Amino acid sequence: MNSCELPSIKCCYSSLLFITNVVVCYYYKYYLYSLLFIGLTISSLIYHSHKTSLSYWIDKFFIFSIVSYGGYVFYNKFSENIINIYYSTIVVITFLGAIILYYYGSLKGCFIFAEDINECDNWHQLLHLLSSLGHHFIIIM
Repeated sequence: MNSCELPSIKCCYSSLLFITNVVVCYYYKYYLYSLLFIGLTISSLIYHSHKTSLSYWIDKFFIFSIVSYGGYVFYNKFSENIINIYYSTIVVITFLGAIILYYYGSLKGCFIFAEDINECDNWHQLLHLLSSLGHHFIIIM
């Protein structure tokens, strides 16, 4: 069994970061975004504590939904000239960081796909942090 397939309490804790996104989205009246983050928080907690095929695909559904809706919100703010160059830069950097950690890591067997369980978990926690921060900046820009 690959180290990334084992349950991870550390990643369960870092999944709780998404609760901050729930609150901020709700505060700024992005109710659908807030609901998606509730779903992501729950699916991430379940996936990181009980890694099954079903929990994997449910978590991926919420990840894809969040990325898609976040991209939609970001694009709309950009097209309406409701843009802050500093916040936009942070959004792009956090998005690229997440892409590198996941896709480059999966190709090379490093970062969140490392052989060592602690290394894998640490990078995955960083992925949670980058994702949470990026979406916070999409909301507040």
